[in-house]
Amino acid sequence: MQRPVPKHRPTLGLCLALSAAVGVGCSSDDTQTLQGVVRNPPLAVATISLPDARNDHAPTPMKAPSGELLLVYFGYTSCPDVCPTTLSDISVALQDLAEPQSSRVTVAMTTVDPERDTDQVLIGYLDHFFDRSLALRTTENSELDAATRAFGVQFEVEDHAAGDSYDVAHTAVTYVVDDTGTVVVEWPFGMDSRDMTSDLTTLLDKEQT
Repeated sequence: MQRPVPKHRPTLGLCLALSAAVGVGCSSDDTQTLQGVVRNPPLAVATISLPDARNDHAPTPMKAPSGELLLVYFGYTSCPDVCPTTLSDISVALQDLAEPQSSRVTVAMTTVDPERDTDQVLIGYLDHFFDRSLALRTTENSELDAATRAFGVQFEVEDHAAGDSYDVAHTAVTYVVDDTGTVVVEWPFGMDSRDMTSDLTTLLDKEQT
């Protein structure tokens, strides 16, 4: 394995690349009102599924229930800064959503560090931020690799011996997925929670029309 990159090094590079591409997919009135990144064409992830630790590891497809939205994030619970900041911002954004819209959004976190993130650890971590969430965890490398490829996520786990501490580098983007399994907008790290709330309101209102 190549020498590990410093912690979270992919985050800045990928966030900058995505930000530079904002104008690519913003030709319609719908996408012009969104604050996050809109790809053209968008990512299609409906064929991807991952086990949900909350639901006896049942395969969970990467698409929202009808008329709802699924927020997908790849990270790990030992992350010292980027992951807790992102999840906290999402939590604030959901709290600022008017009812009943907030009940139409589910957060799904996929761990890229299943060695340390056991089912119990991942579930407990998410419970600090959300009333309801999907705790997605797989120990099958091929399954995790398929999911990260579909979302364009990069991650790298530092070489380590059993029981040693180690770092993990990962893309820090939140993907907003609709009920067709289409990523309708992407939020780079540092996205203001008010902009998240604005995007969710726009998209949920569109689902109702």
